[in-house]
Amino acid sequence: MPLVRYAAQATAWNLGSNLSNNFVQYFNIGSGSGTFVNTQVTLLNETDRNPITGSPDFTSARKVSFQGDFNSVELSGTVLFEWGLIGSHPSLQGSIWQRETFGSIVYDGTGELQLVSTIEIII
Repeated sequence: MPLVRYAAQATAWNLGSNLSNNFVQYFNIGSGSGTFVNTQVTLLNETDRNPITGSPDFTSARKVSFQGDFNSVELSGTVLFEWGLIGSHPSLQGSIWQRETFGSIVYDGTGELQLVSTIEIII
């Protein structure tokens, strides 16, 4: 079992660091609403992409947390339906690691957005 625990921890490290060639590097937001298929490499309708804020957090075993910030200027006029975590090579298939959807949020230029996502490797 120690080997399996180490492999899970190494997977978390690879997702959050540049040890691999497709680590999580960006939060992206979009206005797409529809069915997502596993061959897509971006959101349905990506409107903005920002690098993760700071460094990934590895304080919990087999987990990595990411934070992304979007200011009021870049959100102004955005109708937000989806957000995701995308890898360092957005052109590669499978470079989107996470996609979340919800009912729309309309930004009028007065609000900001901070996204925090934690990925846990289950063994």
